[in-house]
Amino acid sequence: MKLGKSRIFALAAAHGASLLAVPMALQAAETTGALEEVVVTARQRVEKIQDVPVTITAFTQTEIKDAGIQRPQDFVALTPGVAVVQTAEAGDMQINIRGINTARDAESNVALVIDGVLQTNPTALNQELAGVTQLEVLKGPQGAVYGRNAVAGAIIITTRKPGDELSGQADFGYGNFNTYHGDFYIGGPLASGVKGQLGVYTRSTDGQYHNSLLKCDSCVDFFKETGVTGRLLADAWGGSLDFKGKYSEVKAGAINFNASIALPDAAAYLGVPSLFENPNNHHFEYINNIKPENEQKNTNLSVKGEWDVGVGTLTSYLAYNDQTNYFLTDGTSAAFGLYSANPTCQASLASEPYPLPPPFFYPGFLPPYGPTTCDGYQYQQRDQSDTSFELRLTSPSNQRLRWLGGIYLADIDRHVVVSQGGDLGQGLKAQAFVPTSGPNPTDLLYNDQFKSKVYAAFGQLAYDVIDNLELALALRYDNEDRSVDNKVPICSAATPTYCHAQTPGFGYGLNPYINPAYTADPTLATTGIPSRSKTFDQLEPKISANWKITPDFSLFASWGEGFRSGGFNSTGSAATIQQAFGSLHLDDGTPNITDVNDTFKKEVSKAAEVGFKSYMLDHRLSLNLAGFYTKVDNMQYFNFFAGPFGLLRVVTNIDEVTLKGGEFDFRWKALDYLSFFGGFGITDSNIDKYTGRPYTKGNKSPYTPAYTGNLGAEFSYPVGDDLRLLVRFDSNFVGETWFSPVQKDRLPNLFTGYGFGEGDFSKQKRDPYAVMNLRGGIESTHWAATVWGKNIANKKYLQEIIPAPEFGGSFIHDSPGAAYGVDVGYKF
Repeated sequence: MKLGKSRIFALAAAHGASLLAVPMALQAAETTGALEEVVVTARQRVEKIQDVPVTITAFTQTEIKDAGIQRPQDFVALTPGVAVVQTAEAGDMQINIRGINTARDAESNVALVIDGVLQTNPTALNQELAGVTQLEVLKGPQGAVYGRNAVAGAIIITTRKPGDELSGQADFGYGNFNTYHGDFYIGGPLASGVKGQLGVYTRSTDGQYHNSLLKCDSCVDFFKETGVTGRLLADAWGGSLDFKGKYSEVKAGAINFNASIALPDAAAYLGVPSLFENPNNHHFEYINNIKPENEQKNTNLSVKGEWDVGVGTLTSYLAYNDQTNYFLTDGTSAAFGLYSANPTCQASLASEPYPLPPPFFYPGFLPPYGPTTCDGYQYQQRDQSDTSFELRLTSPSNQRLRWLGGIYLADIDRHVVVSQGGDLGQGLKAQAFVPTSGPNPTDLLYNDQFKSKVYAAFGQLAYDVIDNLELALALRYDNEDRSVDNKVPICSAATPTYCHAQTPGFGYGLNPYINPAYTADPTLATTGIPSRSKTFDQLEPKISANWKITPDFSLFASWGEGFRSGGFNSTGSAATIQQAFGSLHLDDGTPNITDVNDTFKKEVSKAAEVGFKSYMLDHRLSLNLAGFYTKVDNMQYFNFFAGPFGLLRVVTNIDEVTLKGGEFDFRWKALDYLSFFGGFGITDSNIDKYTGRPYTKGNKSPYTPAYTGNLGAEFSYPVGDDLRLLVRFDSNFVGETWFSPVQKDRLPNLFTGYGFGEGDFSKQKRDPYAVMNLRGGIESTHWAATVWGKNIANKKYLQEIIPAPEFGGSFIHDSPGAAYGVDVGYKF
């Protein structure tokens, strides 16, 4: 069932009315309880949340436990103005805050801070939230304090520390689809002035999807993550040192997409409605002949020190992170006939192992990720190692003028590989380049080594003009030197064919170069592609005011800038798109796309915000509201291209985008044992200018829901002296979402010349949806048991739509349906 915006508002209103009816009926009951006081570290010091002039959604340890927050998707669903997409592979998560999205293959849009240490890898967020004691989501540019990548906001995570006494905890859960998780922890004093802890966690599932070709329940969206953590706190030189270490491994599926075709002329001419379908009504079927594999390994080490030096607190940390990540899965080449001349492909077609759904029963029109070997395979590798250092001096908080200042350094190495090759039915090697003698020869290869050196200096002043009015100024300068070296093989006397495609018969018997840059300039095939380098820098100011009209009501306003560094696409990207799509033009002569470059620009956001934070009814009701206006220059956007070259991911820049909207949230402890919570955010986005696709002016910002919200209730009732009964219901709702600048537009594509007509992308958007969750359990001082259900109404909705306009359709990803399980835990 589709839910329009009016239906969503009506359901939310009806749901809210039903929730409010209970306390109104019990209004005569005594209500003496107050909401839990929340303190945050949003400005690198401990402050009450109402004293910080930033919109913050914070989750305390109690809320994290009661809400069952275990993955980032769980707290995002409870945060208005924030949305998330999790599709392609384990390292891929698209966070959208107030209309600014994480662009794949670019830097993150949020600063991620874990226990005071800024994380440099954009994939660091998408991991199990084991041992988390507080979460803070800051909205709006936070670059002045947190620097590069904080264009949309910041996420601050605080984890448990070992205590002064020996303690431990064991949690275990099991659910449908053979899903289980475990989290085991022990910690306490080790010696005088030294405390330590050790934790182990694991999560595994067969997944909800079924491969009907391979007849396999655990070879589509399966997932397993296992990790071990350690922490050591030690008194040192009059201060403290905090040593942390973590190692984790992930094995999962990848690229669980279907195709949705957007060719209305072909649908009408051939009488096949599925050639112009609404992707929201798509029936998903997984028929790829290759079982996907995605493996990730993470090592995280850090040491953080704090010392009182009289004038303030000196804080410093040194962090090292190393991640290896690859996926290997089915390709899309069958749709373009790239392996039609290969005997393995021909044999696979002759013994078609699975009946293809319409419209894919037409000869020569085979689906991507299909049952034949004609698709070939795709391989992607994203490895990163980085070292970062920060030194910061912070004044005491109990003085009229508060300040901080510091420096930040980072050294980042990133290795990126995107390749495709032939599936000869002989198995697959997970590596960047496989020669003709190998089981899965490589035919298209992008292989780049990126290096970044980051330098930053920052400072902040906050002054109480009068006792209840604070004015603050923050300023940061970020400088990032970036370079890229190409690793694609060249042709030499020893390897005379390595610069060419390796599969016999690839490309209708031709033997094209293995990288399009070689085709554009054949001399590079023997000399190699030159290295590139560029410096990106930005000054990021922020001014703010916070006026506490009463101890329980404050007004705030701010204006600030955020900065996301530019970077490099895989060498050869521009040449690939020009060769494949350079001849595609609209009726007025406008090219389909013109701004694909091997280098993309930095992104800068400038945002103003006003709002208030309040407590009412003797601190039993918290009500917060904010409005924002943001201008984004050169918004980084991820483009997905499919064509005769296979698949290509490219980052481009949307010149100018305007984002405006508002949010509110509330928590109400109506009775000592009954609470209500909720929030709503609306974002009005507009593309003001996009040089690469000028016809998209006036369209919506990609990945930006029209609205997000949540509403729920929690019943917590003491049973005897040592037991608590907990029942919690929550729902979240998300508005209409476009995922590409190409929206209500018609464009020519690769199939137009074959009589299939132009592509029409007016249906390629996600419909609004609402999801409901329910939890119930009982706990004591030492143990707890909970039953839970997620998406209990089994709402069907899309996770992502990735239009490939020049392909004439989109790649679409399903979302999880209903899931149920039970959790038990014991602590001492």
